[in-house]
Amino acid sequence: MGFRAVRGVLLVGALSALGCGGGPHYVRAAAPLPPDPAEFAAPEPTAIYIIVNQPEGAPAPEIVQQDEGWVPSEFPAENPFQRARTWVGDYDCTQGNTGLALRIVDVRGRVVRAVFDFQHAPSGVTGSYLISGTYEPETRRVRFDPSRWIVQPEHYIMVSMEGEIATDNSLFAGKITYPGCGAFHLKPTR
Repeated sequence: MGFRAVRGVLLVGALSALGCGGGPHYVRAAAPLPPDPAEFAAPEPTAIYIIVNQPEGAPAPEIVQQDEGWVPSEFPAENPFQRARTWVGDYDCTQGNTGLALRIVDVRGRVVRAVFDFQHAPSGVTGSYLISGTYEPETRRVRFDPSRWIVQPEHYIMVSMEGEIATDNSLFAGKITYPGCGAFHLKPTR
C-alpha cells in the first residue's frame, strides 16, 4: 500500500474514532493531501480527494481522486468578426475598382460565414455569394473561400480573399486571390 493510501486509511480511522461511523460519509478537501516529502521536487496538479467511510466491519475504504477539470492558461482571443458584422470598402479586379460589403452571417468560434456583396459602379453590375473561412487569432489572418452564388451577374466568377485584421480591429485588408485581381480594404461599420 502506498503512502497516500496509508494516509487515507489513517484519515478514515480518525474520522471513525470521532464518531463519524455508521453510514457512508464524504469529506471534501479544498486542496490535495500534503505530498510525501520525497515528492516535493514534482508538484502535483490540484485535485479533490473524496474519502468514503464505510460502516464498521466493511472492507477498507477506496480513495477516489477527481480532477477539478481543465482550466485554460489563457482565454481564447475574441474573433473580430463577432463584434463587427458588416465590413465596407472596395477591391481591385479585372473589371476595375469594385465596391464591397462583407456581411457576416455566422461566427462559431474561429469559423466565419459571410456574404460577399459587390457593386461595380461604372457598369452598374451587382452580385453576391456566400463565403466562409477560419480566423487565426495568432496571426490575425483569415482566408475566405466562396461556396455558392446568391445573385450571379453575367460574366462574373466567385473569388477567394485572404487578409489580416488590424490589431485595433479598424481595418481588414489583403488580396483577392485570382489572377488579374489585387488588394481589398474593408472597414467595420457596426
